[in-house]
Amino acid sequence: MNHPPLDAREWDAAGRFIERVRRFVQADLFQASLFGSKARGTARPDSDVDVLLIFRRLAWDREPHATHAEMLADEVARETDVPITAWSVSLPDLETGSRTPMLVDALEDSVPLWAAARPIPPLPFTPYDALRCVRSLLDRIAEGSDEFRAYLDRGDIAGASLRARDDLVRGCTAVLLTLGITRPRRGEVIDAYRKSTAPGTTTPGMDELLNWARDSFGEGGQDDEHPVPPPPGGPAGAAQGVDLLRLDVRRRARRLEAALPGNR
Repeated sequence: MNHPPLDAREWDAAGRFIERVRRFVQADLFQASLFGSKARGTARPDSDVDVLLIFRRLAWDREPHATHAEMLADEVARETDVPITAWSVSLPDLETGSRTPMLVDALEDSVPLWAAARPIPPLPFTPYDALRCVRSLLDRIAEGSDEFRAYLDRGDIAGASLRARDDLVRGCTAVLLTLGITRPRRGEVIDAYRKSTAPGTTTPGMDELLNWARDSFGEGGQDDEHPVPPPPGGPAGAAQGVDLLRLDVRRRARRLEAALPGNR
């Protein structure tokens, strides 16, 4: 690494935070690592110090330990004026079939700050992880169909547009995961999806819908607060686009599962 990931004030704040987690959180900490923009050297002046806490074991919902760690992060931030974000996971989350894209990416960026043993190396995002995450995304998209209709029944076009946009992003994300691509977020997902598909395989209507979804995140493609305008073709066109993308995800997931050892 050619850049110092943290300045002296940030190192001090991170050290205080990890010490308090080890002392006060009633779970066995295995490793604490810097991740995110500070670890990658791409941070803005207002970027948080993102700390990944890996405990040996947590409850399925990671509570109350995750909330306690977040409270300690806020406490140290108030004392030092260094914003700290804590993310708590456990060693079982690192097992094959349980890894999420964000966790794989965090470990790839990881700069260990404290470890009880040899630091955990980057881990691959396997087809087993992809299938689990894709199923979860398909469930969220299915839930979105009901929410989308409820917005329309209330005449809330803005709410329906936001839900359709988010489900398009979920569908594109799921396609990328079947290809082992984990990194893109928000509007960048649309760009990566386009690169992953053969030219001419999407219809003009779908291209227009993808452009709308990408532009809804603002010029940089990362603005969650950017207003989402009504979709081209109206709500019906957006719903049809989500359904077509969902079918594509299912086809890809079936092919990925069929290629696994024991299924050939």
